[in-house]
Amino acid sequence: MTASPPWEAWAPPLDPPTAGGLPYGQAEAIAAACWADEPHLAAELMWTAYAATLDPEPAVASVTTGAQSVVYSGAAGGGEFGKAAARAQWHRQQRGAQPVPVELAPPPVPARLRR
Repeated sequence: MTASPPWEAWAPPLDPPTAGGLPYGQAEAIAAACWADEPHLAAELMWTAYAATLDPEPAVASVTTGAQSVVYSGAAGGGEFGKAAARAQWHRQQRGAQPVPVELAPPPVPARLRR
């Protein structure tokens, strides 16, 4: 029996053997690109790619019918999607990477258009 590559221990469910998992070839390509230098980056990319294949689930949903109110809380803040996204975030933190803030600013006005 051949030993599994070390990156498989950190990978999300892989297809094969798990139907619906991240395609093995895609995970293998990510590992080949960066496992040797940055294993947490490889794992982050694999988990992010896997999460992208899943349908996001609401962390909390509520329905109000006037006389009655029902609240639903998904497992782990969003089901399988939430778990996969959290695992990617954990590997991102292990690398010391911070989320990049998205800042919306008006585009600069060209000098010839200024009054």
